[in-house]
Amino acid sequence: MFSYSTVETSTQLLVSAFETDLPVLPEVRAKGLDWVDIISDSAEPLIPIVFKAHESFAALKALEGIIAVALCKERFGENENVKAIVNCNHAGLFPAMSFLSTVDELYKWDPGMKKKIKDTDLNHVYGDVYRRMLTNIYRTKDGRFYHLHASLNATPTFEALGLPPYNANIVEKRAAHEVIQARALELTSGEIEELVRKINQAGSPCLTQEEFLATSYGKHVSSRPLFELEQLESTSPPLKLSPEGPNILSGVKILDLTRVIAGPVITRTLAEYGAQVLRVTSHNLPDQSYYAVDFNFGKRTIDLDLKSSEGRKAFENLLEEVDVIVDGYRPGALTKLGYGPENLLKRFAGKRGFVYVKESCYGEGGEWSDRPGWQQIADSVSGVSWANGKHWVWKNPSRLHFHWPISGELGCIATLNALHHRLTKGGSYYTSVSLVRYNAWLMSLGPYPEEIWRSMVTAHGQDSQKLRSSSNFDEVGLAAIRSMQRLYPQLLQDPDFMHVAASTPFGVVKTQSPVVRIEPYKTALRGWLNVTRPAEYDSPAEWVVT
Repeated sequence: MFSYSTVETSTQLLVSAFETDLPVLPEVRAKGLDWVDIISDSAEPLIPIVFKAHESFAALKALEGIIAVALCKERFGENENVKAIVNCNHAGLFPAMSFLSTVDELYKWDPGMKKKIKDTDLNHVYGDVYRRMLTNIYRTKDGRFYHLHASLNATPTFEALGLPPYNANIVEKRAAHEVIQARALELTSGEIEELVRKINQAGSPCLTQEEFLATSYGKHVSSRPLFELEQLESTSPPLKLSPEGPNILSGVKILDLTRVIAGPVITRTLAEYGAQVLRVTSHNLPDQSYYAVDFNFGKRTIDLDLKSSEGRKAFENLLEEVDVIVDGYRPGALTKLGYGPENLLKRFAGKRGFVYVKESCYGEGGEWSDRPGWQQIADSVSGVSWANGKHWVWKNPSRLHFHWPISGELGCIATLNALHHRLTKGGSYYTSVSLVRYNAWLMSLGPYPEEIWRSMVTAHGQDSQKLRSSSNFDEVGLAAIRSMQRLYPQLLQDPDFMHVAASTPFGVVKTQSPVVRIEPYKTALRGWLNVTRPAEYDSPAEWVVT
């Protein structure tokens, strides 16, 4: 009988994370592993991905807890006897958050959800089947595969491919897939890559792990720590936070300049520690409306157009008191507006320190660092899509069962770490995370033992085996949720794992509760500072004392 322990493997992976030369302070490296306990109710991995995704989630949540404890000790006293607790099963559910959440008991895929959320799909990427199916893996003329992506506006890529940006005659996924697939078969993977790069849109050839590691970028990113940290200046005094708290990040003001999944996950998790988060979006910019249900917990949301004089004035007033700026937009977008890290360094010179957090697909340095991207693109370029597909019946690169929020988790860890530096040493810091760096680390951990993987395929096969290489990420995620509901119904009903907000602008929202448990320095065990709400819900654009 083959024995396996998610707790033991998660602990090993936590040690592996430290071995990526994490830029943490010496006391975290020396004592951190003693500050966290990883526990589990069962030894089975939950998510049918061939790599150790479940355990990597638990390891990163444990790392989050370690740095949160370090902050706690720095703020409330070194002798504080606190420890982080991470349940592996709870951590395994974390990336599935948006599929698990409900509004008035309706799931994301229920038709009635459309009436409960504000439509911010300005370019009809999510509601139009034809445009939605652009985000998929397609076979090319040379027998390779390429992952196209609609991003938040599918029109540029459709036009680059010579296809109409809209097709009102197509209302079924299969028909949309056939049209786009037919065009992809007329071009080589390299030709599609050239078209996509020319218009600066997201997309990637599906590389194997070996092909990825042979590129100069693959070599670069694989040699880097899980997150980057750069001290921008050292003259600002340490951040002063009241020892009265009550929570680890009480009094910390964070501007959330992000969209869709990974970026909003960073700030949602920081809000769990009592930070005051203000999410800034614009009614002129598209977004995925549904994710607000999960990822706007703990936040206030405002509407500002940073290209207007009024919007810039209001934003600059907010900057006067900000502690952390989280940037999830395309590389260089905020710098062009005058709000990049170097711009803020000049603005705050001699006044105050700050932390600037950058979340992106490709990260810092390397020849691809200026490219836009999404989790599916990171999966394709890094070899994860090929590796996972080969272990399922279709033997081609495939979409993964949800792990999209994980770079958001890395961003939360990186932010906590930068704040620990600022609280301890003073100064200002730039910290960054990338989707591809997580993937490179995940693959370096190796696949599950064959016996465990066969068991997972057998358990989840009833739902996942129905998928095809043409299945998009919604179908893949839904299949995983259905098998988890069938196999682990008790986890989805666990009151410690799920949080119910009885009164929100959406209705009664059920979402995942915070994974890391640190008592008594965490408000989210009793509820966030703010319940979730749609984008652009609050006014005026000012910090509110809570």
